[in-house]
Amino acid sequence: MFDIKDDYLVAGDALSQLLAPLLANKSLKKVYQANELSDVDERSQITPAAHLLYVGDALPDSAQGGTTSQIKQTWLVILACRLSVHERSAGELLTQSLRAIAGKNIVINGQTLGPFLRSNSPIKPRFSKSHGYYPLAFTVQLRFNPNLLAN
Repeated sequence: MFDIKDDYLVAGDALSQLLAPLLANKSLKKVYQANELSDVDERSQITPAAHLLYVGDALPDSAQGGTTSQIKQTWLVILACRLSVHERSAGELLTQSLRAIAGKNIVINGQTLGPFLRSNSPIKPRFSKSHGYYPLAFTVQLRFNPNLLAN
């Protein structure tokens, strides 16, 4: 299990790395790590893009022994697509994103983080006149010990 040492939101960086091949093959133009989807201004929205949002933690119901806690973080990958015939279909982008993330592990600082498991999204897809926003939710298990220091 991945031990959090210095960055509690390290899973966001891991998701960015997993989506990097979609940037390389130009399926995505940008990957954002955002605090709120509402921060996105559609007038300047680069599409297709992925917005990574930390949704929160789930802790086990049982008491933890000592100070170490196992955490299940939930992250949203929201795919933003212009509703236009000039771009690749949202369905293709959803499929490519799922293939890039679902069940995958990634090595960060010598530790394996993952697997990223698909879960039910807490939000529904949203549409405006010009854009569609398609949420995919993933969970990942981590361990946090406040006494564990970064190298």
